[in-house]
Amino acid sequence: MALLLLGATLAALPALRAADKPEAPMGERRERLHQGAERMAEKLGLDETQKVKMKEITQQEKAELDALRASAAGAKEEHRAKAKAIHEKYRDQRHAILTPEQKVKADEMRAQMEERAGKWEKRKERREHRQEGRE
Repeated sequence: MALLLLGATLAALPALRAADKPEAPMGERRERLHQGAERMAEKLGLDETQKVKMKEITQQEKAELDALRASAAGAKEEHRAKAKAIHEKYRDQRHAILTPEQKVKADEMRAQMEERAGKWEKRKERREHRQEGRE
């Protein structure tokens, strides 16, 4: 059992390191996002109709975000606010497709993900703080 856990941990390390690097190639990031979406669909138990609808929503969101990136008009903060609004709009559409049970599970998964992201951010801040102290 311990060997299985160790093996899974070691196998996940490259992905965790890559996720921490903002300079990861776009294709690599896109692949990680796709894999995450597949895992989430599996964990939520989406049926084929839901999967098709999710894919359509994701494609619409991508097109809208691509158009926003192409415009490059406005300040960075304004750009981020618009992107956030787009994400929220499509997140709400995806959420509307789910059954009540799936919504509860999705909310739990999102909370866990946000908690993990917070921990990674704190670690990153501590690491940066230590490096600043050495300089």
